[in-house]
Amino acid sequence: MKEISLDCTSTDRRQFNNPHAAVQTAGAEAARKGLRVCSCPYRHPAMRASWLKGFAQEQQLSLDF
Repeated sequence: MKEISLDCTSTDRRQFNNPHAAVQTAGAEAARKGLRVCSCPYRHPAMRASWLKGFAQEQQLSLDF
């Protein structure tokens, strides 16, 4: 009988499959361009929340002294 080794550390890349970071970056980019908050292109509640989070964080006042 052959022994099968299941090394999941090199093939399992599910931890890197998170679209929310990219959506949040897109929201921040929209804020920098001066787009309105109603221009959010996402309809899914979770994606819309991530986009709005990036948008709102970019709108925050930057205090660079």
